[in-house]
Amino acid sequence: MTDLTVSQWLEEINDAKKREKDFREDGREIREIYSNEKKTPFNILYSNTETLLPALFSEVPRPLVKRRFKDEDPMGKVVAEAAQRILEYLIDTDVDDYDKFDKSMSNATLDGLLPGRGVTSIKYESDDDWETVCTDSRKWDRVLFGYATKWSKVPWIAYEEYLDREEARRLFGAKANKLTFVEGEEQDNEDDYKKEENKDQGYRKTARIFQIWDKSDKKIKYISSQYKDDFLREDDDPLELTGFFNCPEPIQFVEKSSDRIPTALYTIYKNQARELNRIQDRLNRVIEAIKVRGAYNGSLGEEIEQIFKEEDNALVPTDKAAIFGEGGLDKNIWMIPIAELVSVAQQLMQARESAKRVIYEVTGISDIIRGQSAASETLGAQKIKESWGTMRIKRLQKEVQRYVLDTMRLMLDVAVNKFSEASWAKMTGLPYSTTEQREQAQKIVQIAQANRMNPQDPSIQQAMQVLQMPNWGDVLEILKDNYSRSYRLDMETNSTIDVEATEDKQLVGDFMNAMGQFMNGISPLIDKGVMPFGAAKSMMLSIVKRYRFGREVEDELNQMTEPQQQPNPEQEKAVKEFQQAQQKFQQEQQKFQQEKQQAQEQFIQQSNNLKAEKMQLDFANKLAQLKLKYQEDLANVKQQTNQVEMEASLKALLERHKSDVRSMLDKQAARMMKAVA
Repeated sequence: MTDLTVSQWLEEINDAKKREKDFREDGREIREIYSNEKKTPFNILYSNTETLLPALFSEVPRPLVKRRFKDEDPMGKVVAEAAQRILEYLIDTDVDDYDKFDKSMSNATLDGLLPGRGVTSIKYESDDDWETVCTDSRKWDRVLFGYATKWSKVPWIAYEEYLDREEARRLFGAKANKLTFVEGEEQDNEDDYKKEENKDQGYRKTARIFQIWDKSDKKIKYISSQYKDDFLREDDDPLELTGFFNCPEPIQFVEKSSDRIPTALYTIYKNQARELNRIQDRLNRVIEAIKVRGAYNGSLGEEIEQIFKEEDNALVPTDKAAIFGEGGLDKNIWMIPIAELVSVAQQLMQARESAKRVIYEVTGISDIIRGQSAASETLGAQKIKESWGTMRIKRLQKEVQRYVLDTMRLMLDVAVNKFSEASWAKMTGLPYSTTEQREQAQKIVQIAQANRMNPQDPSIQQAMQVLQMPNWGDVLEILKDNYSRSYRLDMETNSTIDVEATEDKQLVGDFMNAMGQFMNGISPLIDKGVMPFGAAKSMMLSIVKRYRFGREVEDELNQMTEPQQQPNPEQEKAVKEFQQAQQKFQQEQQKFQQEKQQAQEQFIQQSNNLKAEKMQLDFANKLAQLKLKYQEDLANVKQQTNQVEMEASLKALLERHKSDVRSMLDKQAARMMKAVA
């Protein structure tokens, strides 16, 4: 649809109006009935709406942003806390120039109950040093949608707006001079119903403009039926939302799969409501006719009139005793019969109650929801009606919760895409560093390291702290990545329903009774060690999940730790004696090891000494044997050779003997050194 001309866009808008013609006509009639602009004998629409509205939306929900999984993810926890704080701020701002979040949600819910569709858009506003995201309640009959059977396929959304000359010039410049500004609101041929509305709108002159959000090229187009030559203005995607549109899926309570044309709840019981009005109108006329009226004998004069004016037990004197004596007053007064009218009135009252019951059956608004009950009903009957009567309401409540949650998600997306790091820091109050602060801290640390400055310097310490804390740049980077954010974060709301107006009070009482019985029965088993603490904790969580307390309660219970056992004096004494005995045993064992090591060292030393003495003894024996042998050899030499030869042989023998002795001494010394080592 990117190549459509202004005339073609105007045809698209006219086609959208034709598709929703019945819806718009019914919606205007329903709004008139609700506000009692049409004098309705029995305004059951107002009664039902005022019953359902607080049951669907009565308090601003609190956003809950947490890590999707409970794995160790410190950065995910930081991002979740930042997202939750920014939403808590945005839905609780009190700037007078912008719609309040709770008012916008209440208006959308009311439009969903009456015409059948509620729409709230999101807008971003900024100034030199200030920016915000706020809601903008859209009038139910000034929003048009391109044809589609489901929300994800809607090709465009058009908002019908009325701008004065000053605002038009600010937006469109010189093209605003092409527009005609009239008092009241510009009308199409089929918009005759606006004539009455225009009478009381003052002298402010406006021109009708259509602001089109075209999903095909993600551009915002401004057109007017008065200027078909070109677009008044064309802007690129201003919010950069995932789904492009600046509003969530409209709130509609009658689900349809064939088309997206809303159906008002009132049209479902419209015939019964009309029948109720006819009955009430007839009843009003019958009651008006039930009057005490009659005639009296005119000859009695003023006495009869005086009698009717007197108080109780009053007597009026008369000189017409003869006339009064002829049959008494009852013969002289004739009353119009009203018994038949009273009977008709009673029948009409019964018919009215029957018509109301049919309407309550159609709408599912039981007497329990309306705060009514028959005295003859038992408590069991009331509980059955309460449980089944609220089942149909719960579907409507979930639709409101879905709409509120989708609106918060859009507000978070806009804040992520548009807000500066400084705005995030101010709005959330979290002490995270901005990208600029982090860069300055990095420079300080780098300079300090390069110059070998004292790391204990306060400025360096402060810079190190900035580098260690989370950074807004990293936080927003995760939030801007839609896939990463959906993987790591889960966003919910606590409730849009006032607990005083639902069955939650009874559920809390039931839960406290169940928890009390559980704790009384399970605590002794845990104390005696019969049941592990982990098993009892799992059972407790199973009980909590049966009630609507939210994930925050479950998370707190998940952090429960096993209680410390109370010390037993006898057990402590036994443990202390055991520890002392164990310590004494360790000391004795250490002493034994030391003595054992000393004995081993003494044994080795004595063994080495014995070895050395034995070797010395063996050497002496061998030396004596060698000496004896040489003496024998010398004697033999003397006998066999002459004196000269004997002397020569003696010298050679002595030299050989010395050599042998020296060799034996060297070997013996080596053995002793080796043995000692």
